[in-house]
Amino acid sequence: MALPLYPELKTDLEDWFIEVFKEAARQELGPFSESPHFIQHEGTSHSYETIDGEEREFNYQDMTAEILMSSAEVVTKSLHDVLQLLVDKGEEFGRQQARYHHSRLNEIIEQAGNVVDGGGQKLSLDLWLKALEQLHISFDDHENPKMPTMVIHPDMAPRVKELMREAEGDETAKARYREIMERKLEEWHEEQNRRKLVD
Repeated sequence: MALPLYPELKTDLEDWFIEVFKEAARQELGPFSESPHFIQHEGTSHSYETIDGEEREFNYQDMTAEILMSSAEVVTKSLHDVLQLLVDKGEEFGRQQARYHHSRLNEIIEQAGNVVDGGGQKLSLDLWLKALEQLHISFDDHENPKMPTMVIHPDMAPRVKELMREAEGDETAKARYREIMERKLEEWHEEQNRRKLVD
């Protein structure tokens, strides 16, 4: 007598395993997990338009996480073993993606001329405000800035916290921050007006 094949159960398990893998990968992406994404079914490159209207193209990068298991191993693996393997491989895949995104982001920042080089000096309020001046900042309907995500090396976290405390008591830095935000708001309004003219 033949054993039942349970095709629906197999499909459900496969979908669940894929989600476990994808979620493990997502956990490694940090701020990139919030980035919009899409599926392109054909081609090896993608083009996009910058805020300044310039068209750029880049080639896709191969990324893999291989899972090999013999039929003999399948019999000896518990569900926990299989799920742990999927999580491990998902994390490996996510780390590849994160490295690529950081590398690509560095290239784009350098191309745009948005690099602030501290020349090896300690991170200061002045350097932080200079970096802020280089950023594109958008605003919500109430003209509140939508600040970009800040990605720093873990070793820099204590210094950044220290800077935030310094900023609270530094009236000159506060005034400079307000001036930068006012200028960014003006730039944003100009950008919105240009878009309305195009539409």
